[in-house]
Amino acid sequence: MNKLFHQTKQAFLFSLVFYILSILLFILRVWFAPILLSISGLLSLVWVIMVLLEIIKSPRISDLERLLMVLFVIMGNILAGIVYFYFLRERVTGYKVIKKK
Repeated sequence: MNKLFHQTKQAFLFSLVFYILSILLFILRVWFAPILLSISGLLSLVWVIMVLLEIIKSPRISDLERLLMVLFVIMGNILAGIVYFYFLRERVTGYKVIKKK
């Protein structure tokens, strides 16, 4: 589970970077911006599935919380991902992230 824990956040961060890059390229009217947006959508799908697995397998939250989090992640996509990774994930997984100085 620990390996999946890190891979989920990496997939989210890659998706976020690709979304930002594709928006910038759309603004600059670069021809391959739609391709990059499609790649970011696929990456987004990967991390959403991984987060849904984390939420569904978690014994730490109630069924109502699980349902609300699943709907929130599916509907909110990137904004929900930011909220999930920075505020809700520790409660769902039980892992405490130790920040190095």
